[in-house]
Amino acid sequence: MPKNGPLVGNPLFAITVFASAFLIFLVQPMVGKHILPWFGGVPGVWTLCLAFYQTTLFMGYAYAHLLIRFIPVNRQIIIHGVVLLCAFGVLPVLPDADWKPLGPVAPAGQILAMLCSNVALPFLVLASTGPLVQAWFARRHPAVSPYPLYALSNVGSLLALFSFSFLFEPLLPLPVTSQLWSLGFAFVGFAVLACAVLANVASQTNREVPRDEAEAGGETEVSPAGIALWMGLPACAVVLLMGVTNKLCLDIANVPFLWIVPLATYLLTFILCFSSERLFSRSFFVALLVLSVFTQINASTLFLGPESWTSTVNTLWGQIILYNTILFASCMLMHGDLYRLRPRASSLTAFYLCVSAGGASGGIFVGIVAPLIFDAYHELPLGIAVCWLLVLVNYYREQRRDAISGGRRWAWAATGLATLAVFGGVARDQSRSTEDVMYQVRNFYGILRVFERKDDDSGRHLRVLMNGTTKHGVQIVRPGLSLLPTTYFGRATGIGYLLRSRIVGESQQVGIIGLGIGTLAAYGRAGDTFRFYEIDPDVIRIARDHGMFTYLRDSDADIEVIEGDARIALTAEFKEGRPRQKFDILILDAFSSDSVPVHLLTQEAFALYADHLAANGTIALHISSRYLKLTQLAFRLGGSVGFDAIEVLNRASPQNRSIRSKWVILSRDPHNLVLLSDYIDSQRDALGLNESSVRIRKPRANIVAQAPLWTDQYSNLFGIVK
Repeated sequence: MPKNGPLVGNPLFAITVFASAFLIFLVQPMVGKHILPWFGGVPGVWTLCLAFYQTTLFMGYAYAHLLIRFIPVNRQIIIHGVVLLCAFGVLPVLPDADWKPLGPVAPAGQILAMLCSNVALPFLVLASTGPLVQAWFARRHPAVSPYPLYALSNVGSLLALFSFSFLFEPLLPLPVTSQLWSLGFAFVGFAVLACAVLANVASQTNREVPRDEAEAGGETEVSPAGIALWMGLPACAVVLLMGVTNKLCLDIANVPFLWIVPLATYLLTFILCFSSERLFSRSFFVALLVLSVFTQINASTLFLGPESWTSTVNTLWGQIILYNTILFASCMLMHGDLYRLRPRASSLTAFYLCVSAGGASGGIFVGIVAPLIFDAYHELPLGIAVCWLLVLVNYYREQRRDAISGGRRWAWAATGLATLAVFGGVARDQSRSTEDVMYQVRNFYGILRVFERKDDDSGRHLRVLMNGTTKHGVQIVRPGLSLLPTTYFGRATGIGYLLRSRIVGESQQVGIIGLGIGTLAAYGRAGDTFRFYEIDPDVIRIARDHGMFTYLRDSDADIEVIEGDARIALTAEFKEGRPRQKFDILILDAFSSDSVPVHLLTQEAFALYADHLAANGTIALHISSRYLKLTQLAFRLGGSVGFDAIEVLNRASPQNRSIRSKWVILSRDPHNLVLLSDYIDSQRDALGLNESSVRIRKPRANIVAQAPLWTDQYSNLFGIVK
């Protein structure tokens, strides 16, 4: 039997594999966070990055396979040395500011071009390190299985992900992390060449190795069906990884931590499966997947009270744990069977090439193909369905191979019934999510749905725009009522009080970051200019061009809609020499969604807002978030650029079409906030509200001082989680 201890023979091979994997999975969140603000901070940025990394990983494995298969060891050193020198030439990997878009762009093409120019070659070199070093190790130590090195590489990957979240991101600016990464890349380059030299020395000794030991490390012969599974199993796992990542980033926040947790879960399954086959039990993980999928489906539709399990599951941490449990169980099923199908060491690079090809195909499908063919995020339920089919295929293959007796047929029947149950539950969940939808579209920025609802009892006819699970606007479709502001923007909300407190007859310029359906245009008066900034072109078409919502059309104000990220657009105006906007009121309605664009909540962003504000202007932030505590952060950011602030919280007021919301109002002049507070007090009676219907708060100075101050180089989600 082959030995199973790669550290025994020569620790250099283990250190090299570990370090290269560490750098591979450190560069991914590092570059992703760097470019995220340039493209609106949406989940599509990370999804596209994952597709790129999976594809480049395949190219690195293909390069390693060709090098090992067709080039003698002594020439492998020369060729790989030249490739390493070329990779050194493109460092550092962080794209410079010249890549930052200055206006509306096709984000997918721009991101891929940027990654290809800055990251592709160093990433390819690191991606090739694992299979190259394992092949050289097998040549140096032919009686020792090289596969535990693959598990060790995944340990390095896992450590890198958590090091970024808990060490590099909180403590170091991104440019410093990039410099350290470049030093690590140089170390790995020299270590890889040293491993090649050791393998070359072993080749020159011409040691005779028994065939069974030379082929040590694998269990199966290569066959067409096996090759198909080498590709299909990792492809399904990547689809599930990206599906869960999309779900978490869309519903919570698009920040590196929520990219890293699913990726770490995915890597953990590789570590467990490739460390020992004893850690894999198909029946256990089948049961875990069935339980977690049905928990998710029922928790999303049932509410059994605030103290029930459904309430716990629907919290931030409950959602993170549940979706990662689904990912863990399904990836254990995929990677456990993948390890059972591993070949002998002579086919090692071909095996890894097929595995990476499968991962790349899964990444390309989710990152590029799915947005073109689907109008919703179907990848996760599709991945679960394919996972179950592959489980059945592998179970059937094992039955035929091992001639399992009829006494075990109950397991086959139970698995089949579980498959039908999961398919039925997923199908029910998907059909429920599309009922009452009059319009739906999916693009790089997410999924938009327009619902039409008629309430026969009250005679109300409503149209609702949803982005993911977040409501982005409701309009009453009824003559005389269609221009009434609703939901977070109703008359009894913080922004409603602010916009109605303006002096009658005085025209103002109002800027709004985030269009929704244009509800705030309802407050526009003759002579006003309402300038909306919206990054999603489909939101603009829904609010303005399709005739489904009429706030923009019917407003008395002059309406301007600027397509593109607000921060990029405001910055571009300085570069193009245009005058500042001088907004009397600047409204930031980009934080009510559970996916928060972090780049709009940094000190640099607030300095930009202040530059575009009139001398006596006001900033209003909508911070009604289910999962994040944004109040103290908003006060800290405002204070860093010289603004005082108050928080306005209102209860739901159905008679005023207002729902519960939270707003932070900021002004350079504290007297403006006093006047607004007095106005709110005077309006309670006029709106038929009691004293507790709205509260005005201001956190203590010492509490605000302890709040995190986010910058473009530093942000920490943990500091604001509820």
